[in-house]
Amino acid sequence: MENINLWQIALCCLILGIFTTILPLIYTFMKRVKLDKPKSWFEEADNFGSLKDRLIANEDRIKGTLIFWKNKATAHKLLHDSNILWGLISAVSLPVLIQYYDVNNIWSHAFMTILTFWTGLLFAISHTLKSEEKYQGFRATESEYYDATRQLLDTSVKDEQELEVMVNGYFDIVEKIRKIARKVETESPPSARI
Repeated sequence: MENINLWQIALCCLILGIFTTILPLIYTFMKRVKLDKPKSWFEEADNFGSLKDRLIANEDRIKGTLIFWKNKATAHKLLHDSNILWGLISAVSLPVLIQYYDVNNIWSHAFMTILTFWTGLLFAISHTLKSEEKYQGFRATESEYYDATRQLLDTSVKDEQELEVMVNGYFDIVEKIRKIARKVETESPPSARI
């Protein structure tokens, strides 16, 4: 037991923890998730008459955008959460570990260097990419789209002219949502609500 260096064990655990963080991050930033509702809501709707085809075509065109929003929101949330988790781990453990730090022990030096470097790297990447703002922005635009779509689907209008005005208003709202999402992607505003 005397030959076991606790700093070596801690370093192995730290490297394992870093890899269990890195691999999901890489996977999440590279993968494409499926939408929760793959079937068209408008195909099932029977109250849009001649406007139904326009609504289905619009929905088909925005599917790729919805997938993009969902993927970006998921990836940036994971990066932001990882940054917070490792920041907390470092903040809590460093004051305790510094009491046992031995400048002559290569393992304690390696552990402290890797822990602080990893935490700083995550912080820098997360804040450079504005992960918190992008997660909130993409998630908000995705929710706004689904809210606008549900509101249109839940509104029952019998008059053809009134229905056309309502559907055209829906298309205008969807276009505004898409413009806000483009700003989220390029500028990361703090609020993406319309």
